[in-house]
Amino acid sequence: MAYNAQPSKSQYGHPQVHTNAAGSSEYNGGETYAIKVPIDYTTADAAVLFTLPIRSRIQAAYWEVTTGFTGGTSSAIGLSSSQSPHDAKGDLLGGSSGDVAATLVAGVTQGTLGLSFTAAPKLAVVDAGATIKFDRIASAFTAGAGFVHIEFVVTG
Repeated sequence: MAYNAQPSKSQYGHPQVHTNAAGSSEYNGGETYAIKVPIDYTTADAAVLFTLPIRSRIQAAYWEVTTGFTGGTSSAIGLSSSQSPHDAKGDLLGGSSGDVAATLVAGVTQGTLGLSFTAAPKLAVVDAGATIKFDRIASAFTAGAGFVHIEFVVTG
């Protein structure tokens, strides 16, 4: 998914929400922005979910599960980046073991913080052009759907 710049604020000063052709929401509000990307059990390992338009710090990432993830053998998923040092599976979300079916039930869940947020310096800054990737950390689910939400702060 690529980011397409659009007017950042309404006439009342509120951030604008844009939906791209893939059905993902993109929020462009100036210094911060957020994405909501659909995922499901068929999402491929290393699938690119988003390409950063500008150097940004990842402020938060979490799962919104609409259909609980099930199946596979100890299946686990996460998020990483194409940019080192955030490029190992689960570095941004899921951790090295990934988030499993017990975590990925219907509703909103924080998931497991990735190493980029739990080890020094506990900061994930990703450059323009880098991508956010979906990780199949173990096995593969046979059912499940939802979204991953990521909030960013522009660092220039």
